[in-house]
Amino acid sequence: MAKRRRTSPALAIGLFLIMAAIIGFIFSLIAINKVGQMKAELTQMRKQYDQELLSIEDDFKAKLASVERLLGSGGTLEQYIVAKNFLSNTTVDLEAIITEAQKASDRPYFRVFVTGTKDIWVGIKKASTDSGYFFQKNFKPGLSQEKFYYFKNPEVETKYTIMVGKDAYLRTGAPESVYLIFFGFDSGKLVRMPSVEITNLSKDLNLYIPGS
Repeated sequence: MAKRRRTSPALAIGLFLIMAAIIGFIFSLIAINKVGQMKAELTQMRKQYDQELLSIEDDFKAKLASVERLLGSGGTLEQYIVAKNFLSNTTVDLEAIITEAQKASDRPYFRVFVTGTKDIWVGIKKASTDSGYFFQKNFKPGLSQEKFYYFKNPEVETKYTIMVGKDAYLRTGAPESVYLIFFGFDSGKLVRMPSVEITNLSKDLNLYIPGS
């Protein structure tokens, strides 16, 4: 009877190592291919992201230009917000009407606009060195009835026309929700409170003050 040949351990190990090397090589090729695909996908995603970013930037610039056009003294934005405020009230007093009727371009002023749903406190001093606030109020969301004049006095003084001066100091606890809308000299400016305080109105916000 013929004897069965035994497989040499060394041969078995050699065959195993060869098979392992072949399988490893195949997986390496698959991995390289996957990496190439992922790299191509990432490149494509980056291109799409850049295109979307440019589109968003262009859209933002266009909207910003539209807002600037609306911010002229007595412009569409102010008229719309004022009208909305009037319609939301059941009564409008005479002083409010007189305040809104004043549109002299050489008497610049700003109004407070509060975003969100909560009342926001704003305090104003004539100067940062003053010990106390000469005006402070919890403003409701929306446009303030008050007009704050910082160059010349209003043509007609009412309880809603406040003379603050060019060196006025402003403070609020929620600057992210408080905007100042400036009107005058046939132009407009929208500014969000840069921090909890503005130490000098004209200097900090680079306002145009004739003769200064």
